[in-house]
Amino acid sequence: MGRSFEKSFAWKERAKAALVGGGQPHKQSQPPDPVMVAGGKGAHFWDADGNDYIDYLMGYGPMILGHAYPTVIEAVSKALERGNVYNFGHTLEIELAEKLVEIIPSADRVAYFVGGSDATTGALKFARAYTEKEKVIRCGYHGWHDWCHNTRGHLTASAESTLSVGFNDLETLEELFKEHHGQIACLIMEPSGHSLPEEGYLENVKKLVNSHDALLIFDEVKTGFRYALGGAQEYFGITPDMSVFGKALANGFATAVVVGRDDIMDEVSNVWVAATFHGEVSLVAAAIATIAELEAKDGVDFMWKQGTKLLDGYREMTVRLGIDQANIGGIGPMPFFGLNSDNDEQSKFRQTFYEATLDGGLYLPPGHIWFMSISHTDEDIDKTLNVSEDALKLAKAKS
Repeated sequence: MGRSFEKSFAWKERAKAALVGGGQPHKQSQPPDPVMVAGGKGAHFWDADGNDYIDYLMGYGPMILGHAYPTVIEAVSKALERGNVYNFGHTLEIELAEKLVEIIPSADRVAYFVGGSDATTGALKFARAYTEKEKVIRCGYHGWHDWCHNTRGHLTASAESTLSVGFNDLETLEELFKEHHGQIACLIMEPSGHSLPEEGYLENVKKLVNSHDALLIFDEVKTGFRYALGGAQEYFGITPDMSVFGKALANGFATAVVVGRDDIMDEVSNVWVAATFHGEVSLVAAAIATIAELEAKDGVDFMWKQGTKLLDGYREMTVRLGIDQANIGGIGPMPFFGLNSDNDEQSKFRQTFYEATLDGGLYLPPGHIWFMSISHTDEDIDKTLNVSEDALKLAKAKS
């Protein structure tokens, strides 16, 4: 490794003494050495030792414009001059809701939350209230709350009402509805990700779910504003009954929303999902500015172009170099390149690759879908492909 991580290691030691577990587990899975971030700008961040990286995690999705994006920071600063939390309705809250109704196919009404886990849990509460049923089916990752996890410390009774199904598995979904006939309130699912929906899958899912008087909820916390401005539902042409949007909605500010059909949302308007920071001024102002910038810069089309260039480049080089353990997936705005590690030889190859790319100034999250932003320049893409090719050659030479 040519880079120094001395200061990052020192900060990691301090974290162990001050933070539970030294910090959240998912923030410590960085390869191959600990990187403690000191700041970011655009599509880059730098660590405590001053090492610069092209970022393909982008906060795990929120930074759709880029780190410290000027128009968002300016909008938030201006809004905060008039205060931040009133616990009364405010004008920006309505302005953003009207915009979301305009651009998201499933949105007739909007409810505010803070963070994706908060919002997916709120969506389930709405669904249970509307259908007067308790069981739910999940497909994908929907946060850390008890209903979708059975990890240490969870409330067993909550998780017992949650059933799970794999993506693109219509047959198992049908079996679940038969086995739990009349008991299922909704299916909440990520409409796309590492794997894309098979032909007709989403259409058939909607028909099946609605035929059992259940609601279809798209968890678009990741896909929202990336596949299309109106999310994967706009891109695939399938409109669910309700949807959850977050992450990229406000370019790093923690607002999230549940949107849905007017007949559903009006009927559940008295369901208690209230919290002090729902609709917080800074979060709403950031979201308004983010959407405006995406529209002004044709941001979605740009991310498609840059991400597709990355995927095409990785496909070409892995074929040319004979790399048979490459794992390439996703699509333009959310691409993925990784390496399988099914045996010791592959694990060594993978480790060498990630060490070399980190040393070359790339942060390529292994095992995670990548996220493009409108700040990823042509130079960033070219450097990423060049450094990755050199790393693959090095790993091949060492194997």
